[in-house]
Amino acid sequence: MNSPCLSSRFLSILSLLFLAIGAISPGLSAEVPLRAFSASYDLHKNGMYVAVSELSLQRVAELWRWRMVTRPRGIYAIFVDSKPSSETTFSRSGGDVRLQQIMITDLADKKKIESASFDWHKGNIRVLRKGKRKRLSLNQEVYDYHSIHLLAAAMLARQQDKVNLSFYRKGKLYNSSLVYSGKSKISINGSDIDATIFEQAMDKSKGRIKYYYDAVNSMLPLRIEIYESKSDSSGVTLTLRQVDWTL
Repeated sequence: MNSPCLSSRFLSILSLLFLAIGAISPGLSAEVPLRAFSASYDLHKNGMYVAVSELSLQRVAELWRWRMVTRPRGIYAIFVDSKPSSETTFSRSGGDVRLQQIMITDLADKKKIESASFDWHKGNIRVLRKGKRKRLSLNQEVYDYHSIHLLAAAMLARQQDKVNLSFYRKGKLYNSSLVYSGKSKISINGSDIDATIFEQAMDKSKGRIKYYYDAVNSMLPLRIEIYESKSDSSGVTLTLRQVDWTL
């Protein structure tokens, strides 16, 4: 027969084990499987069709990379030669997303470069913007305009309505929030598609961003609406044209 002391110790060990499993499980269960894809979007500004954007997510060696290139179209292309390009590489361990590098440039002018290199061991971000270099402190997960899609998918998996986060924008880190705003049907290429909606706000900014994600493929943006102020009703809109999952 086991002694009371031994039984008590065994129960204590089991309790600690279950507590440990409980602490780990939320992150593991919220890890959304990554799937490579390439998608194109019509970009409208103030209601006028101005460009086509191509967004992709691909595996690169041990890392993953988001990439977006925007090219002017229509009448807008006569007056604007800019072809902005942005890349975000990241790694992922468990449910944590760790950005490795952000690179922003212009395919029409390679001298325009902004970069942010993340050193998680030293706890800093090395930033190059407008020819000036600086370092930012790094002590928590950071998201940007690409990796925010990963957070939205994770929030759906965790059934979270709101997450406060640190957001990289124009060489600085901002306090930001991402809020689940429900479900809706939106028209894509003449078809009504189920979408989940998130809204992002940022400290020291009057603007807001509204994201519509595919209800089945939770990392695929169906539409992105960018408003410069609360009263702005048009702003910039990216709407999905087509997507390729065969990468």
